[in-house]
Amino acid sequence: MTKATTPSVLAVDVGYGNTKMVCGHGLDKALRSRWTELVFPSIAPSAVVDEDAAGFGHNPDRVLIEIEGRRYYAGPMATSGVVGRVIQPDYINTDLHEVLLRAAIHFAMRESRAVFKVIDVLVLGLPVSGFTAQKDRLKEIGQQTREIPVPKFLQASAGAKTVHVSVKQCIVVPQPYGAMRLAAQDLPSSDSVFKSNVLSMVVDPGYRTLDWLVSAGMKPEIKLSGSYDGGVSSILREVSQQVGFDHGTGSLEFDQVERGLETGKINLGYKVIDMTRHMERVPLLASEEIGVFMTRIGLRRSNLQRVFLAGGGARFYEAALRAHLPECEVMTLPNPVMSNARGYWLTGCDALED
Repeated sequence: MTKATTPSVLAVDVGYGNTKMVCGHGLDKALRSRWTELVFPSIAPSAVVDEDAAGFGHNPDRVLIEIEGRRYYAGPMATSGVVGRVIQPDYINTDLHEVLLRAAIHFAMRESRAVFKVIDVLVLGLPVSGFTAQKDRLKEIGQQTREIPVPKFLQASAGAKTVHVSVKQCIVVPQPYGAMRLAAQDLPSSDSVFKSNVLSMVVDPGYRTLDWLVSAGMKPEIKLSGSYDGGVSSILREVSQQVGFDHGTGSLEFDQVERGLETGKINLGYKVIDMTRHMERVPLLASEEIGVFMTRIGLRRSNLQRVFLAGGGARFYEAALRAHLPECEVMTLPNPVMSNARGYWLTGCDALED
């Protein structure tokens, strides 16, 4: 139970909004649809004290990560409060990125109920616009050996509270390629998505960026792909500002606004804000952004047959994409927030199979 004996593939999609982890139960093709996954916010609040050690109780949905004396919490319950997100341009080299990656490995052990010291294939991704410039650096980061806290229920059998985990191979892909690989998984070999003269596209509105990947067959066409600052945060910014103007609250944290759009209200304690009118603005904001996107894609739309929609912002943009691309089949992937990470895992399985 404490040691993984089969080749291990771990996929981690460290996004600006959420971090997604996928690990599997085996590499046999019959098991390709059986994976374990977890999503948690891409936040890492500083840990003033180790609450477990101080006797405040253990929470298995968060993990304490220490980097050169700096301590952070990460995981689904990293905090019960609101944490402001600071988006740094050199994201992959920050403490935040490293904390989220280590936390993903920790939770992979927890979900697999196994302690492993070697990852055979680790698959990571980058926004399309930063892929060429940063892929070598991210691969170098991914292949580092790092100290990982062992889930508490495995510590006795592991004989340690932490283990050092090494990586044999790190694969770095453009983020939307994961969704493309996932979309192809259950399609018949005769499907047009596999034909080299047919273009397909993944549109991936994430938290900070809107990425798109064009593929001829299953071969990515990077020159026809791209990304720009936008995505869900651009919608949340507009709504946050409007709420502030309407209610005199100032701009609210984006997490508060996102929850408000999901639940229909924001409870500030001293005031409850009805979000109905703001929810009605979202389709217009999404349509405006897709209009900008349409001016940036450098391909002949007559060659484009199918568009796959992935990412955490898919629900905001589906109607706008259908309206702007009436000649294409637009397909939202199941559980779109996990699409890229699931495709990463399949890509890692492919690599071990080759």
